[in-house]
Amino acid sequence: MLTRTDGEMVELYAQVSELMLTKQWFLIDGIAWVVKLVHQSPEMEKIVADLVNSVNVVGVNEGIKQGFKAALDSVRSAEEVPGYDEGAQDALDAAIKAFDNFHISVLGKVADLIDKTLSVIKQRSELPIVKEDYEA
Repeated sequence: MLTRTDGEMVELYAQVSELMLTKQWFLIDGIAWVVKLVHQSPEMEKIVADLVNSVNVVGVNEGIKQGFKAALDSVRSAEEVPGYDEGAQDALDAAIKAFDNFHISVLGKVADLIDKTLSVIKQRSELPIVKEDYEA
């Protein structure tokens, strides 16, 4: 028959309580913190900027092509129109591929806390996000 001392029971109760608090914190505040990290990550910022810039250039190119059709006798090809970017579609394709495959480095900051106590996790999550958080 297994018996536990009062001290062992108190320690087990403390561990269970800590696990319950950790689960509660993660479900209520922790996931929001992770989303905040992802939203503010430099990888996300760069990929979104690349997508927006590429989409804009492709849109300009399409406008130039349509304008060229309307003014066919003014220039010999759409590529001659100022502002036309021949590599725009390739840049957009690359940006889409990067978006599909990007890695968020700041998620490692969350994984690094796996063995920390709830008090340490809470303390870390309340600190402002700074550039050093993005460096691996």
